[in-house]
Amino acid sequence: MSALAILLSRHHQVSGSDPSIAPALQHQLNRMGVQVWLQHDPEHLSGAELVILSSAIPEDNVELQAALTLQIPLRHRVDVLVELSQGMRLLAVAGTHGKGTTTGMLGHVFRQTDQDPSLFNGAELVQYDQRAWWGQGRYFIAEMDESDGSFLKWTPALALITNIDADHLNFWGDMNGLLQGFNLFSARVEEGLVIHDSVLPNLKNQSKPLIPYGRSPECLFRLLHTEFTSAGTAIRVATPDGMREFTIPLLGEHNAQNAIGALALSTLEGVSLDAVIEALTTYRGIRRRLERKGEARGVLVFDDHADHPTEIARTLGALQSLGRPIFCVLQPHRYSRVQAVLRQYAAALDLANTIVLLPIFSAGETKPPDWKEDIVHQVVHELYPQRAVHFSTRAELPTLLQNRLRKGDLLLFLGPGDISEIAEQAWQHLSSSI
Repeated sequence: MSALAILLSRHHQVSGSDPSIAPALQHQLNRMGVQVWLQHDPEHLSGAELVILSSAIPEDNVELQAALTLQIPLRHRVDVLVELSQGMRLLAVAGTHGKGTTTGMLGHVFRQTDQDPSLFNGAELVQYDQRAWWGQGRYFIAEMDESDGSFLKWTPALALITNIDADHLNFWGDMNGLLQGFNLFSARVEEGLVIHDSVLPNLKNQSKPLIPYGRSPECLFRLLHTEFTSAGTAIRVATPDGMREFTIPLLGEHNAQNAIGALALSTLEGVSLDAVIEALTTYRGIRRRLERKGEARGVLVFDDHADHPTEIARTLGALQSLGRPIFCVLQPHRYSRVQAVLRQYAAALDLANTIVLLPIFSAGETKPPDWKEDIVHQVVHELYPQRAVHFSTRAELPTLLQNRLRKGDLLLFLGPGDISEIAEQAWQHLSSSI
């Protein structure tokens, strides 16, 4: 919603309400002239000509009900975005994981190669301090959201699909429903699909060209080798224009795969291979995706958005290459998700040396009546009885970190909730104590 507010604020007076908005994002929006309130109140609708809402807003929300009473037009956020993209060449990125990073890569590549694209992304690009912008060029590059099925409202010229994993099954019902959703999305793409090789078996009856990337021999853009260094990830890739080697300043096999996908789509759009590679070598990623906060008192601090077992395992796997003991603080996200993948959640933490579990971040969901606050801790402790596994409240966490952290540790904060604020506070405390 904040990215949409940024786009709209160029031509309209925009305001909004979010009780859990991060202070830094609120400050950024205020600088752009967007009024942000920290509570929902019908008074906020005074003078409003249009109310835009996301799928996360419940029907009994007081502002939504006031808009209905006042007969103020209501629009879903994606409907407004689709309208904004009309007349532009739409390049879309979809997938269960990695779509924000890959969308950011494409935005950076097209910006660095003088295409001056417009961008809509769910996360903020580190080097631009923005998650959305208007450009003067012909391209609109957008992250597509499968969580509520809203990606079925778009009609991209080209699309990139990073992967399809069991997620958001509370909306889709089961894996078959999710796969059907991605097939419906693929059918809406007009010209062709760049797809990870893991996705290929799941797309049925597609009449348009499919351009696979990944590790398998049939890939048109094939990742041959990766090596993790202090500078990032070194990549060797085979392309239709020959083999290339380059290094991206991001860690992890998954980020190498994301880079190859972005490289494939960019070159298919006519950007020279060498120009794409040059841009990718300067891409610093997006906020809270393996974001390095810094090092203080011998402790290296990372902050990451991962909330799905696959993402958690990938993040820990990437950080393991740094050779430090991993002290992981996880804030589980949504009751529905944790209930659906509880055992996988626990298994995904296998590479963490020390595990601290915070209470779940509900993201607006109602707590189930039989919910046990320490259920994740119980399952994790059962799986790793020989490791230091702790259940902590936010208030207790600073003392726990002070007592447990050792020089040489890698401190990782995980989760898409307000744990980002905790990570920032911990980093400020460590760095001010040097």
